[in-house]
Amino acid sequence: MNRFKSLLEKYENGYLFPYSRIVWILASVILIIGTIIFSSLYLFNSIPNSRKDVHISREELRRKKVILEEDLEKFQECSKSAYDKQIDSLRKMSPRSEWKKLFSFVDDYEYVEVRRYQPGYYDPWLGYQYDGYFYDDYDMVKVKRKVDNDTAYPVILNRIFNFRGIDSAYFCEKIEDLNLLIELHKRAPSNDATYLMNNYFSSWVGYSTDLERDDIKQIYFWMDKIEGKKIILGKSNKIRENKRTTLEVFSNFMSFFCYDSVSVNQINLVDRAIDLIKASGFKDVNSNYNIITKVLGSSLKDEDLEIAISDYFDGKLYKKKSKSQDQDFNNYMKLFNKKVALREAEKNKLERARKTKVDENRVYAIISFLGILQIVIILTLFSIQRVIKDKK
Repeated sequence: MNRFKSLLEKYENGYLFPYSRIVWILASVILIIGTIIFSSLYLFNSIPNSRKDVHISREELRRKKVILEEDLEKFQECSKSAYDKQIDSLRKMSPRSEWKKLFSFVDDYEYVEVRRYQPGYYDPWLGYQYDGYFYDDYDMVKVKRKVDNDTAYPVILNRIFNFRGIDSAYFCEKIEDLNLLIELHKRAPSNDATYLMNNYFSSWVGYSTDLERDDIKQIYFWMDKIEGKKIILGKSNKIRENKRTTLEVFSNFMSFFCYDSVSVNQINLVDRAIDLIKASGFKDVNSNYNIITKVLGSSLKDEDLEIAISDYFDGKLYKKKSKSQDQDFNNYMKLFNKKVALREAEKNKLERARKTKVDENRVYAIISFLGILQIVIILTLFSIQRVIKDKK
């Protein structure tokens, strides 16, 4: 027992007293600095935020929608003259005849309600007089009915604007749609423009919510690079050595931009894939389109897709003389997707185990801290006891 007491006294004299004062001074300084910093932050964050003044502009009132100040200038620039200028641009790129005859009158029939009278009569056998009466009837008459010309551009434009809920005075929204149509018409032959406008362009612009002019330019760029020439969206323009038309491929790409969201990273990955395809010597245009479609529509994360593309082309996992490069790439992507799924499952399992260990370690850390705190209290009591004894 005396030996144990001697060890405690030696510990107190050799370690506790010489270092405890420095430690407590440093701890006090840290706590004071922390108090000042967090008190300042508390006071700063206690100041309520001020709100910007609210004013309703004529443009907002006219459109019945809120327009923030940073967007107001753009809407103010959209005037009737700017809209008419874009209309003129579209008119120059399309058949003139489709701007003249907007409607026609056709023969039709309709039923018109009329009021008729049934006269009374006397029945000599019964000796009874029947009274006359009025009744409603219908007559079929020939009329001229006004019918819109479905191929006329103004009619199609009105149909698009009405479908999208664009008011007649909303020139900004109209100009945005016109810019999309103008960009589409840049690759449309004049003899196919009416067909393309009525069957494709109007649907893409009318149903899309996120389509932008740069998206159309991006598709042109991809197709030009793959085919090695400036593509034309004619309805009978076939892909080299294939039955598919350029319009069908373009429509397939447009579906991603019109009805899905395509990120900047996805666009960059498609650009890289096209460069690698050209560098690898893939000649079949149809196969190349299928490969690009697979890349654009992949559900992989961007970092995984980038690895997949680099491994396949830079690692030369393909067969250069294969007759079905797109099918080979498709098989490769199936394996890659399957392996990603396995790795994700493995990661999730390890993550669950890690979180379990974190919870366990937190409990053990708290227990250890409480143990240290208890020992500190005990040593402090021993020190107090020793001081009291020394004073006696």
